[in-house]
Amino acid sequence: MYKHYLLAMILSLTLSSCASFKQWQDLPVSKADEQHFYLVSNGWHTGLVIPSIYLDKRFGFLSSYFGYSAYYEFGWGDAGYYPAKTGHFFLGFKALFWPTSTVMHVVALPVEPEKYFVAPQILKVKLSTKGMKKLINYLHESFKKDKEGSVISVQKGLYGRSFFFKANGYFFMTYSCNSWTSEALQEAGLPVSSFLTLSAEAVMDQTKDALKTYPKLP
Repeated sequence: MYKHYLLAMILSLTLSSCASFKQWQDLPVSKADEQHFYLVSNGWHTGLVIPSIYLDKRFGFLSSYFGYSAYYEFGWGDAGYYPAKTGHFFLGFKALFWPTSTVMHVVALPVEPEKYFVAPQILKVKLSTKGMKKLINYLHESFKKDKEGSVISVQKGLYGRSFFFKANGYFFMTYSCNSWTSEALQEAGLPVSSFLTLSAEAVMDQTKDALKTYPKLP
């Protein structure tokens, strides 16, 4: 057990060090070029809340499922374990030790996340117009499409006005829902590392560190 603990500490320090050497990409040049989104965490799972004004026509399907909403939360995870209403040992075990198919969870938020959620941790993240476009592209590519290029719905979501859709990619021990989130943050230009970033805490801590180095704009 001691060896495993020591290995985990070394790995954690290595990953933190890797993240600390990264720098912001595609920073906004002025306040006019600045946009924002929210990173949310319930302690084990992270998601991204995007103001609907930044979502392009590729996300027109959202109005068909939810009508108009000011914000949308996007989360990615295992297709068996994530949608389950209650925990299931076999589903959790399978998600960890076999590559499994995945789903996107989308929630329509009528107000900003600080007013919608009660318990989750929330970080407001600012970025450039270019960074937001890259983030939106990442989200769009995360949805699996049918032959006609349409998203594929699965079932109703976990809370509020929400729905599950089929997703691209596979969930595995070394690539979790939080790996997906940290990869999205990288795409947006944040100085974070997605390599073996498996916990919600790791995503939140790296993002907090990134926000400390976000520059003041003219």
